[in-house]
Amino acid sequence: MLPMLTLALALYAGIVSLVPPVQGSYVVRTMNGKGLPTDIRMPTPAGAFRLFRLEQGVLTLKPAGRFTLYFRYYHQLVQRGARPTSTPVLSDSETGTYRVDGGKLLLSPAKKAKERSRPNIAATLVGEELRASYVLMNGTLPYRVTLVFRRDASFW
Repeated sequence: MLPMLTLALALYAGIVSLVPPVQGSYVVRTMNGKGLPTDIRMPTPAGAFRLFRLEQGVLTLKPAGRFTLYFRYYHQLVQRGARPTSTPVLSDSETGTYRVDGGKLLLSPAKKAKERSRPNIAATLVGEELRASYVLMNGTLPYRVTLVFRRDASFW
């Protein structure tokens, strides 16, 4: 009986060691199927549009179940008939907790002072690629965004 238990534990340890850890940094490669940098144009009810250009996105998953999500982007409201202008680069970050269940990842952003709680972000993780979809709200109009991240050990 003891040799069988030892064998079972050894096999289990071997299987567990084959599952790669999710911790590390993942860099956005595409937004809605287009390589970075790329734009999205979200229409407004008045005929204008919000121009959002994503330059960089990095998701860092830390061992203790914490994450940091960092974005560099441009954003402006473009009036009907006008052309986009040059604007300064902006940056923003989000922190919170995450949990993994098989190939599913759930990011739970921490509530920021004087802001509404942000919704959880569901993602799938297959090998070195992470795919997350969520809805941006432009006033009352929803706009779906899908980001594809790739693990990149050269970041943080």
